[in-house]
Amino acid sequence: MKKYGLLLLVLLSLLATGCAHRSKGPRLYLDNDFYWALGSGEDQIEDAPKYNYQKLPKLCYKNLVRIKDIGNTGKYVWLKVQFEIPQELKGDDLSMLIPYLHFAEELYLNGYYIDDYGVMGEGPEDSTIQEAGLMAHLFDFPESFLNQDGINTVYIKLFALGNASVTSGVFLGERQDAWATSDIMTFWRSRIYIFLEGFMLCVCIFFLLIFIAYKKDRLYFYLSLMSLISMFFFSGFFGGDLPWVGFHGGVTYLTFFKFTKCICFFALEYLFSLFIFDSLKMKHTTLERILRNSWFAVVVLLICFAPTYHSLITISHIVIWFSLVDVSLSIGLLVHKARKGEQRQTARMVLIVLSPFLICVFFDFVIKSFVNNITLPYFSMFGWEITVSISFLYFSTQYNRIAIRLDYLNKNLKNEVEEQTAKLMDANHKLEYERDIAKKDMHMASVVQQKFFHAPNQKFANWDYAVCYEPFSEVSGDLFNFYYDDEQLQGVSVFDASGHGVAASLITMLSENVIKTIYSESRKKHKHLSDVLTDLNNGLIEAKGDVDNFLTGVLISITEKSNGDCKIDIADAGHPYPILFRADAKEIVHITPPPGKESYGPIGIAGIETHYTDFSFEMKKGDILVLYTDGLIETMNSRREEFGKENVGKVLMDNSKKNANSILQLLMANLDIHTGQEMRNDDVTAIILKRK
Repeated sequence: MKKYGLLLLVLLSLLATGCAHRSKGPRLYLDNDFYWALGSGEDQIEDAPKYNYQKLPKLCYKNLVRIKDIGNTGKYVWLKVQFEIPQELKGDDLSMLIPYLHFAEELYLNGYYIDDYGVMGEGPEDSTIQEAGLMAHLFDFPESFLNQDGINTVYIKLFALGNASVTSGVFLGERQDAWATSDIMTFWRSRIYIFLEGFMLCVCIFFLLIFIAYKKDRLYFYLSLMSLISMFFFSGFFGGDLPWVGFHGGVTYLTFFKFTKCICFFALEYLFSLFIFDSLKMKHTTLERILRNSWFAVVVLLICFAPTYHSLITISHIVIWFSLVDVSLSIGLLVHKARKGEQRQTARMVLIVLSPFLICVFFDFVIKSFVNNITLPYFSMFGWEITVSISFLYFSTQYNRIAIRLDYLNKNLKNEVEEQTAKLMDANHKLEYERDIAKKDMHMASVVQQKFFHAPNQKFANWDYAVCYEPFSEVSGDLFNFYYDDEQLQGVSVFDASGHGVAASLITMLSENVIKTIYSESRKKHKHLSDVLTDLNNGLIEAKGDVDNFLTGVLISITEKSNGDCKIDIADAGHPYPILFRADAKEIVHITPPPGKESYGPIGIAGIETHYTDFSFEMKKGDILVLYTDGLIETMNSRREEFGKENVGKVLMDNSKKNANSILQLLMANLDIHTGQEMRNDDVTAIILKRK
């Protein structure tokens, strides 16, 4: 930052030195001595004295436009100035300086042709006309042309087109004084832009190279393109010095003016709005893009097909207000985003970068529109240069930081890679160690769970049974229990905890103790199974506290009859009902509660209404009952088809003569065939109870 501050100080010092007041020679100011008369356009200097001249009002910007009889449509006006040479200027060659005159003129002194600026052509329709530009108009008067002791008469034939003007500050003085003053005025109003061209070209190339390297960011492209267009736009301020423009030969001045001052100006407005939108990461809708591009295309066409300078100025003055609406909306959006929103910091930075330009535009508007001073330079151009310079310095600094970082990485890449590799290996070792511990813990949990949930290692009177208990992972969220007294089977339960893995398995371990305790106590008190589920619901809610997991389940109680049959009482809590095969009828019965006995609600969720009911059915010799969890019937194949109750029933029908273990093995084999290569996503538990 110190070196940038020093550079700025040096530039300001040079500027101050260049603008320092120098000693003036003797001058004769002529602002109050101008008179005017309308000419015909074809008249010559010999005809100038014949006209009836009127006093010209105050010399200022657009003063001729305000005169009703002159206007800005391309009339020819004769200006007359008479003076006597003061004593201190006698006996030498003199010069007359007019700070600004528009559109074009020829000057005569005492009947002698002196010089001209611009090209009047043969009228406003002539394509060869050329404005005098922003340079000061300097006319050298040889001593021999001057009347040293009498009245000198200056006639100026003026082509009044566009912003027709004669500004104040007109003086007669020594040639060296007038030349120096003319050079200073011309430099600051016109030729200074030649120096800015080189800077804009460097900026254009810089941002173009960055865009080529980072093609995803269009901001660099917009900045490069705006810098390039600014170069062409600035050239319009010194077009009279270009050897390929206007009367020098080559491109006509009207064509040059259309491109540099008009098309480039509106192109900058167009890109300025796009730049703001892109900097805020905002995307145009299709309609917005169509409208914006169509409007720009219409403006370019109107400018290109404007037949004359006057029509071109008229079109531009109308179109510029519509284009400024777009720019104003973009700036308004930028200010709004700077106050709030996700892009607040970006919007503020863009506002800071644009502030020199926006402030200078405001000053130019006041100076040119209200003060009517055209002799001062366009500060907007310098504001734009400052804005581009700030952007250039900002991105250069950012790019320099990246370059330094890349250089650091290149020099220290080996160390950096080794360090990062060591860190990754250390992290990998830690992960492997933690994974091994987790696997051991999971295996231990699986062993413990298997100790709790396994088929009884004994036979039961009148029953053949088989159990399948397959966890989705090493531990399961399913649990089951056989309740018996010696060889007398009294009941069976199957429950399914919500979720999978360790969390669900912990709930099964917790629930196991609660279920056994409540079931044993209820059997002694001869409670209905529906009441057992209610007690189990309350007990589990109290035991697990704020844990979210819950259970679904089915509970059966078996009562033996003297004739060899048995009565099955059943209660369900949101769980799939068992499937029954009746041997005598050779049919599959899907157990469902009778009308009025429906139940609802799982176990273990506080605050929701539950209603459990129980009902009964009988089983005879050869009947088969299957209790299961939803992992059996909801397992899918590659076509997303569930295994379903129908497949369970089909296995029972086709293999009813076989023992329970064979039936279970065939059931699981059919499940594997159905699943194929698809991974299961739930625990599977199935219990086959066959009546002997």
